[in-house]
Amino acid sequence: MSFRKSVPLLPDGLPRGQRGLRRVAVGLDFSLQSEFALARALRLPLAHGAAFSVLHVSRPRDGHKGPDGTVAGERCLRRSVTSAAKRLRQRPDVDVREELRTGDAPHEAAELAKDQGVEVLVVGRPHPSPELTPLPEDCMVMRLVREVDASVLVVMPHPGRVYHRPLVAVNFSRESRRGLELTMRLCPASTPIEVLHVVDLREAEEALRRQDAPMAQGLRLRQEAEDAARRALGRFLAPYRETGRVLESRLRFGDPRECILAEAHEREADLLTLGMTTANPRSALSEGVLRNSRCDVLISRHAAPSTALPDGHGTPAS
Repeated sequence: MSFRKSVPLLPDGLPRGQRGLRRVAVGLDFSLQSEFALARALRLPLAHGAAFSVLHVSRPRDGHKGPDGTVAGERCLRRSVTSAAKRLRQRPDVDVREELRTGDAPHEAAELAKDQGVEVLVVGRPHPSPELTPLPEDCMVMRLVREVDASVLVVMPHPGRVYHRPLVAVNFSRESRRGLELTMRLCPASTPIEVLHVVDLREAEEALRRQDAPMAQGLRLRQEAEDAARRALGRFLAPYRETGRVLESRLRFGDPRECILAEAHEREADLLTLGMTTANPRSALSEGVLRNSRCDVLISRHAAPSTALPDGHGTPAS
């Protein structure tokens, strides 16, 4: 059977109708959180003829690369795949695939994503607790986000329903536009999507303070930046609003990571989306938000364009 890479989400300026995902993979380690990830993946909208891959990677034992020691994992995986197939029994067109591999999990997940043209890899966030602690820099989820050349959806709580309070952070770049488009595909067409742009004036305001500039100058700087950001955000969202999609625009001033997390918390978002390119696998902003988020996080990743695009303004989405 042959596979092909997923097509671009939306060509510039020509919004398409709502469509489901064609290639979804979910990573399982048989923990409670990975079961949450599987439950969330089963709630995602799937296109006709979609492939739904359930992946488990076992570590080699005693240096052996063969299947030794993977029997228990195979049985657990088979049960999970059978359960997923039952949940999708009303979708006979969906191809549910069992993927049992041995080796380094991020490497194997990256190979699967490359071979099958995976659009979204769904994984669980480890160690949830009432007092949320940041994810370690070297944890499995962070490695997956850095190494897998596909969008990664990190699931936090048990998915009780489809996403209904999504938040997308944008900076008017190609990557954040693709992140918004992917979020639109994951959510029902009737779901309002909140779109946040953060204006970071900290350096400019600090320069004014060092110069002992009048307060009026600082107020004028902020007002001009706000007016420009609102115009840019309106232009950015216009093509989608013309299709009837409800998009609520938000502006914040300050540290991008803190503003994004604060907005998600105050709005009780159940999905937080940020965009990045494959050419920039590490991003302080995306990783900082992911490590500290209390809701599901979608790191929307798409191939960098072959030619340079004009830089966005304001806060990087990645």
